[in-house]
Amino acid sequence: MMKRALAVALMPLSIGLAATLPLPNLNGCSMVAWAQETRTYGSHGSNGRSGRPGRDGVPGQSQTTVVDGAFTRFTLTGSDGENGENGENGYRPRCGGQPYDVSYNLRAPSGGDGGDGGRGGNGGNGGDLTVYFSDRAALQQLLVDAAGGRSGRGGRGGNGALGCRCDRRDWDIQTCTGTPGQPDYSCQNIRYSCRDGHSGNSGDVGRDGTVGVDGQLSIVNQLEPLQPETPTTSISLSSLASQPVQLSRNLWVEKSGAKALLSAGSQVNDIYREYTGRVEGSVSLDWQAPRPLGSFGNSQVRAEIQPGGSLMAAFSDDLWADYTTRQQDGQMTITVSNAVRASEATRLAWGGVQGHGANLKTVVLDLAAESAYVNTEFRLTLKVANGDPRDDRRLRYVTVYDDVVPAEQVSLVGNRFELALGRLPIDRQPFSQGTYGQVEITAVRSLGANSAQQSLSWQGQF
Repeated sequence: MMKRALAVALMPLSIGLAATLPLPNLNGCSMVAWAQETRTYGSHGSNGRSGRPGRDGVPGQSQTTVVDGAFTRFTLTGSDGENGENGENGYRPRCGGQPYDVSYNLRAPSGGDGGDGGRGGNGGNGGDLTVYFSDRAALQQLLVDAAGGRSGRGGRGGNGALGCRCDRRDWDIQTCTGTPGQPDYSCQNIRYSCRDGHSGNSGDVGRDGTVGVDGQLSIVNQLEPLQPETPTTSISLSSLASQPVQLSRNLWVEKSGAKALLSAGSQVNDIYREYTGRVEGSVSLDWQAPRPLGSFGNSQVRAEIQPGGSLMAAFSDDLWADYTTRQQDGQMTITVSNAVRASEATRLAWGGVQGHGANLKTVVLDLAAESAYVNTEFRLTLKVANGDPRDDRRLRYVTVYDDVVPAEQVSLVGNRFELALGRLPIDRQPFSQGTYGQVEITAVRSLGANSAQQSLSWQGQF
C-alpha cells in the first residue's frame, strides 16, 4: 500500500535511467540530497565540567639564626599540594520521541563527554636557613626539617554518558510519480535507517603536581650580619657618564653534604652555600664617540659583579656600541669609541640600476645616514636570462655571480653606496643592454660585536 506520494517528475530508479536522466529538484534540493538527509531527534547530553585544580602548597618560612651551642629545632617545611577535583560525568541524552515513517535518515542523540580531572597542586618548597656561627661544631646542635611539600594527585576524568539506541533501525517509504492510470505513473521504495548515538568520551586524568624542593642551608663563619649588597643595576648612559655606579656582592661557594653538618634526622637540600667574603667595585663611562652622548642618553647599561667577583657591563639592545673596558683595583671604565642606534643600522633602500656593460652599477641608499659609523659588506647574487619574459613564460635565469662584492668594487659617496657590477671578475656579456636580470643583495652591517643583515632585491632590464 502506498504510504506517501510526491507529485514530481521522478523516474523509477534503474541503472539505465540513472545514467541518462538527472534527478529533479524538490524546493531547490536534489533528490539525492533529500534522500540522504539525516536528522537527529531528542537532545544530546551535555558535557561534564572539568575538575578544579588543586591549590599549590605554601612555601616554608625562611629563617636566619645565630648558633650558641644549644640544641635548637627548626621546622621550615612546605605544605602539601591539594588533590585536583574529579571531572564531572557526562550527562545522559534525552532519547524519547523517535519519529516513525519519515522520509529521511535518523541519528539517535549522543551522550555527553566526561570532564577532565583537575591537575594536582604543587608541593610548597621548604624554607631556607641561614646560620651564623663562630664554632663549626655547634651546627651539630641544629635539627632542621626543611622538606618540600608532597604533590597533589590529579583528579580522575569523568565518564562519558551512553548514547541513545534507535527503537526502529530501518523502514521503507514508497514514493510515486506521474498520474495514476497513466503510462508515466510509477512507484518505488526508498529505504531509510536510524543509527545509534555516540557514547561520550571519558575525560582525561589530571596531571599530578610536583614535589616541593627541600630548603637550602647557608652558613656564615662570623657572628656579624652580612652587609646589604647591590650585585647588579641598570643605569642610563647619561647618568653613568656623570657619576660611577657602585656595586657590591656577597660571595658564596656551593658544597655538598649539608645533612652531615646538622643534627641527625635533618632534612635539607644536600647542596649548601658557604660564605667566602665580599667584593665591591665601581663602573664608570668614558664617552669618546664622535657623536654626542645626548643622542643616546636614554639607552641603558647593565652593570654587574658576577658570582665569581669580576665586573661586567652590557649595553641595552637598542644601542650598537664599539667599546673597550679597563679594570684596575675594583674599578671598571667603559670607553666608547663609536655608537649608533640599532634601529638605524638597517635602514637601507634600493637606489636603482644604472648603465650597462662595464659601466653597470647598482645603488643602495643609507636612509639613516649611519654609514660613516657602521661597517658594511655586500653579498651579491646576480642572475641573467636570454630572452624577454613577456614572450617566454618559461624563461630561465642563470646565476653568474654569487659571492661577496670585493671592497674595491664598492664606493660610498655621502649616504649612497655604488656597487660596480660591470667590473666584477666575470664575463661582461650578461651585462649588455637589454638583458633581463635579477639582483639580490644582502647587506651585512656591523659595529663592534653587533651585526645585522638586510636583504634587497630587484628584477628588470639592464
